[in-house]
Amino acid sequence: MSKLMVSVSGIRGIVGDSLTPNVIMDYVSAFAKYCGGGPIVVGRDTRPTGEAIMNLVCSTLNMCGVDVICVGIATTPTIEMGVKLYEAAGGIAITASHNPIEWNALKFFDKDTLFLDEVEGEKLQSILKSRDFNFVDYKEMGSTKYEYDEVKNYHIRSVLDLPYLNKGAIRKKGFKVVVDCVNGAGYEIIPEILEDLGCTVHRMFCEPTGEFPHGAEPLPENLTDICEVIKNGNYDLGMVVDPDSDRLALISDGGEPLGEEYTLAMVTDLILSKVETDVCVNISTSRAVDDICKKYNRKLYKAKVGEVNVSKKMLKNGCIIGGEGNGGVILPEIHPGRDAVVGVALILQYLLEKESFITDVFNELPQYSISKNKLQLENLDYDKIIGSLVEGVEPDKISRLDGVRIDKEDHWIQIRKSNTEPIARIFVEAETKEKAEKIYEEYISKINTSI
Repeated sequence: MSKLMVSVSGIRGIVGDSLTPNVIMDYVSAFAKYCGGGPIVVGRDTRPTGEAIMNLVCSTLNMCGVDVICVGIATTPTIEMGVKLYEAAGGIAITASHNPIEWNALKFFDKDTLFLDEVEGEKLQSILKSRDFNFVDYKEMGSTKYEYDEVKNYHIRSVLDLPYLNKGAIRKKGFKVVVDCVNGAGYEIIPEILEDLGCTVHRMFCEPTGEFPHGAEPLPENLTDICEVIKNGNYDLGMVVDPDSDRLALISDGGEPLGEEYTLAMVTDLILSKVETDVCVNISTSRAVDDICKKYNRKLYKAKVGEVNVSKKMLKNGCIIGGEGNGGVILPEIHPGRDAVVGVALILQYLLEKESFITDVFNELPQYSISKNKLQLENLDYDKIIGSLVEGVEPDKISRLDGVRIDKEDHWIQIRKSNTEPIARIFVEAETKEKAEKIYEEYISKINTSI
């Protein structure tokens, strides 16, 4: 039996194995009590197991006396917008994001549309362990209202109303865009906002089947199909999202993946050119954002990996823009979570103002390459691995904010345990891909020697 992955903001597992109906009902019942009432917004991605789980979630909430607003298939940021629109007590997104199709998950939001953090997650776990759930009799049962289009349209409208966009000029430009939604939750909203902004859209994998046509993460090795279409056509750029559309990756007009790190870099450059604001990113984000902040003389805050950690630090410090280097753009005036719909609109505005092909725009940005790797941790001593990495390194070059990060003049490396998988993630960034990979191999050799 596989292990249920429990994080502060939710659970994920293989459906019918670690993620069972009993597990789902227990967590949802605990969340109903945590929220202290309703309504609660519920939505899902396109996975084949999503509909059954969504029905179970809604019914369980009703049996706890909670009214539900069910938004059906919706992106994770759209579900967050639903919490905002309906002034709900919380939200549940049923999505395992980039995990394989046999997985699914529950992600919990509070009334402020934030994922639960460590403190709030502990409160939920305490209720779960006590099993003191608030089931009601038939007279107090909650009801479920279905709102499939209202929240999607509200999401699009809110983004289009952003003051940073010149909608008329974008529409006049008439960008030609290829979009790959990996048959996930963004299958409607991503092409629709592009069309609302006057784009000619070539849709790839925009069917709500949940059958992922390639690896679900928007990484270069998964993007060969869209790259070929762009190379053989006449397009301005490509846009790729993950199954729940909180991450956005870009493809150049020449059909080359630009790396998901550069979505946030471009959007940060755009916003800082218009507004005096500090910025917040997670500690695994590219130095390209550091360099852009230096250009505008703005402070860059670093947070632990995890959307809620970045979101809370942004709100605390009044940051207008921020996010995570995996293609996750956060603009709190819309909602304080990663949002590919926001990213799509702001990237078009950025290209409009640059008056150049995206390849040329990309080449003007600070150039770095990140090598992202995974280390299986079964039977390995994680603390011993960390000790081998920091041995002989000057203390002021080491950050323990999240795992361990070592910053040197020509590169940085970070190693941290995953919250959702039995692995450690190892990131190395340098000025070129070849250099990053060479440095990674040197560190791996050092780790292997130590274990």
